[in-house]
Amino acid sequence: MSVRFAEPPLTPDVPEAQDWLSSELAKPEYAAATPNLFDRLVNQFLQWLGRLFSGNIDGPGDWVPVLLLLLVAAAVIAVVLIWGRPRLNRARTASVQALFGERDTRSAAEIRAAAARAAGAGDYNLAVLEGYRALCRDLDERTIIALDPGSTAHQAAIAAGQAFPEYGAVLAQTANDFDAVRYLSVPASAEQWERIRSTDNGLRAQRPVLAGAGEGMRS
Repeated sequence: MSVRFAEPPLTPDVPEAQDWLSSELAKPEYAAATPNLFDRLVNQFLQWLGRLFSGNIDGPGDWVPVLLLLLVAAAVIAVVLIWGRPRLNRARTASVQALFGERDTRSAAEIRAAAARAAGAGDYNLAVLEGYRALCRDLDERTIIALDPGSTAHQAAIAAGQAFPEYGAVLAQTANDFDAVRYLSVPASAEQWERIRSTDNGLRAQRPVLAGAGEGMRS
């Protein structure tokens, strides 16, 4: 006698089919494969970029993101024009312009060249002044010291000496030379110019041993 097994129904009715489909889609592997909100937004954005760069803008709605980007860019430009760049950049600009009580926007290389020209012409007073300014401006550009509007030559020398201890004594001497020429009208010598020039060259070839040495420049 043969045994017949019951066969599952192959043609379920509508409610049964809906239940089967709901049960199948409720499995974790289907839930994990379903795009989330972020995936859908990224996909829509990429589709919009594709239409934009291919020239297939479809209706006024596609121009809304373009207009929003243009408005944001215009707002950023307006803010920069009205209030200027961030405070950190403004502070750095003020530091660059301030050089021992004088407004000086020249770079260290420009000041150094002016010092060399003065020395070549035999004007050691100007050579010493410009040479020391170049030395300190170079350290400021390297962010080893921070030159504030009220910084003095000796404050700069002390801060630089903290970063380059082996140059502490000669830095103090070059600051003395600068002050003597500038404030006491003491004639400068070729020896003083050479001391500043060689110190500047030596510091440019060295790496500071202390981080944040410029903090000593601030009150």
